[in-house]
Amino acid sequence: MGWTKALFFVGGMAAAGLAKIASNSKTIRSAAVNATAVVLDANDAIQEATQSLMDDADDVRAEAERQRKIDAAVAERIAKIEEGIREEVIAEVDGKPAKKTTSRSSRSKK
Repeated sequence: MGWTKALFFVGGMAAAGLAKIASNSKTIRSAAVNATAVVLDANDAIQEATQSLMDDADDVRAEAERQRKIDAAVAERIAKIEEGIREEVIAEVDGKPAKKTTSRSSRSKK
């Protein structure tokens, strides 16, 4: 165990020395700056793409909400019209005079 710890210590010292020498080198510093710039550009591109996806998802959600409201309103109107038609058909089948409906079609004929 003693040799393993000693080797790790020596390896750490060597890595620290290399890092110190590398930080003083203009070439290595320039390469590090360029690499960081590339990573930042990639980060900006990823954020832009993510925002675009989020905007598209919001648009889809809004359109789905709109369609849901339209479908509910149409179903409500159909139910009202169907109720009036059902009463008329029942009256016809039973041989009774039909009640006057107040649907749009009867109003527009006046």
